[in-house]
Amino acid sequence: LPPPPPSEAPPAKPPQACSEQVVVGLATALEHMAALATKPEAMTCFHCVRPPAVSVRDYLGRIRKFFGCTLECYVLGLVYIDRLIKLRPNVVVSTLSCHRLLLCSMVLAAKFHDDCFYSNSFYAKVGGLKIEELNGLERKMLQLLDYKLLVQPEEFELYREILCKAAAGNK
Repeated sequence: LPPPPPSEAPPAKPPQACSEQVVVGLATALEHMAALATKPEAMTCFHCVRPPAVSVRDYLGRIRKFFGCTLECYVLGLVYIDRLIKLRPNVVVSTLSCHRLLLCSMVLAAKFHDDCFYSNSFYAKVGGLKIEELNGLERKMLQLLDYKLLVQPEEFELYREILCKAAAGNK
């Protein structure tokens, strides 16, 4: 076959394999986003009354330990949170919301991406929420995202790189 005409874009390179760096990068990115939050913020269903006693890094460590999801889910979790705050500016990542946003985005990522996943009652226990609350948060996040969970390879690779750079900057 002849080479494609110069006006055609080259095919996108395939996504790189994920490493544990994406988990560290996600914790770093969320900590940074929460630190940038301005007060006062509009309260949403993702907000809690006071900041949780556990850091977002330790909370993510708990999710990593018990969810058993693929590393790609951590990239998807950030994509979903970022899409949400871009689509719905009233949703802010802060110390009052980042834990629930993280938990909910990771549940959606595990269910959408992985072949094997747990029940919401399990995820609720891991996240320290009641099952009814997690169900409501999951439903609300899906609605706010307009049920759009598919991530194209180019977008995935962009966010994977962001998380790897965040992890490298955290050292």
